[in-house]
Amino acid sequence: MKQNIQPIELSARLNSGENLRIIDVRTPMEFSTGHIPGALNIPLDKIESTLLGIGRDDSIVLVCQGGVRSLTACEKIERNYSNLWNLVGGTSAWQAVGLEVIQSPKNSRGLERQTHLVAGLLIVSSFGLYLFLSPTWIYLSLLPAFGLLLDTLTGICPMSLLLKRMPWNASFLQAS
Repeated sequence: MKQNIQPIELSARLNSGENLRIIDVRTPMEFSTGHIPGALNIPLDKIESTLLGIGRDDSIVLVCQGGVRSLTACEKIERNYSNLWNLVGGTSAWQAVGLEVIQSPKNSRGLERQTHLVAGLLIVSSFGLYLFLSPTWIYLSLLPAFGLLLDTLTGICPMSLLLKRMPWNASFLQAS
C-alpha cells in the first residue's frame, strides 16, 4: 500500500536510523545533478524488473524531481510491496526545505549526450561522404540506427558501452 511522506518526515526517519530504501526513479543524468544521500538510481522504465531482489516487506521510498514519476512508479509496483512511500514534491521539495543533496562528479558531457553526439556525427559524416565521394557511404548511417534500435529493444547500447570505457568517463565506469 502506497503512502505519502513529506521531506522533513523522511529526513527525520533517516536521521533516526530507520532502514528505508530510497529509490530515485529519474534518469541517470537527472540523478547526477543532485539526489538524496543514500538514494539508489533506478529509472522509471526499469523499476519493475530491477526491484525483483528487494524484499516484499522492505520499506521503500520512491523519489523523482517533483513527485509525479515517483507516484507512477508507486502505482506500477504497489501490488508487490507492503511498505511503499512516495516523497511528496520529490527532490525539489527536499531541496526547498534546505536538506542536503549529493551531486555526482562533474563530467564535461554526460554519457547520454556523448552517445547522441557520436551518433549524430556518424549520420552527418555518412551523408557528407555520400554526397562528395560515393553513394555507398550512406550505409555508414545504419551503424547508429542499429545501435539506437538495439538500445530501444534490449536496453544495451553498444556505443554507450564503448564510450563508458574512455578515460574521460572514468566516473561512469566506476558507477556501473
